[in-house]
Amino acid sequence: DDNFSKIVLKKFTGDLDDDKNIFLQSDIDAFKKYENKIDDEIHGAELESFFTINDTYLKRLDETTVLYKDILAKPFDFTKDENVLLDHDRLLFPRTEAEKKDNWRKRLKYMVLVKYVDLQTEREKGTTAKIDSAQDKTAAKFVYKADSTLEREARESVRKQLERYFSTKKTHETADENFTTF
Repeated sequence: DDNFSKIVLKKFTGDLDDDKNIFLQSDIDAFKKYENKIDDEIHGAELESFFTINDTYLKRLDETTVLYKDILAKPFDFTKDENVLLDHDRLLFPRTEAEKKDNWRKRLKYMVLVKYVDLQTEREKGTTAKIDSAQDKTAAKFVYKADSTLEREARESVRKQLERYFSTKKTHETADENFTTF
């Protein structure tokens, strides 16, 4: 029935974009025309909903892949006071491309900051180890890196992580796989 259609639509779009960082709100709004039709499609009506949602998803996924690379190409300003919401239950789909880009920028800034702090911690442990045991060969090999180098390495690490993530998504989330999910 129509209630089932609504549940399927919400579940399917949620499965594709649980973090609400691929689709725009306008996409979700456009999909609402199917919220009373999926049950009819199951009973033999022409299957439109899946193809529309999947095509939009794959298009947005390609756009997002370019987006994160552009954002990570430049250093972040960690002195700027900003907030990022990571709880997908409280997140809303972005209304515009600009809002989507800003959400991604904040999310990536957070990821880079976490990695940057980890690298700084490793650097400080290495400096302490070198001072504590100048005879130790491991400590003697330690090379002090500037903060700007650590920030660049952090961005590169996050870029590689996201490259693997999106590569896996694109490899596994084919039309056939997404139809199975649907």
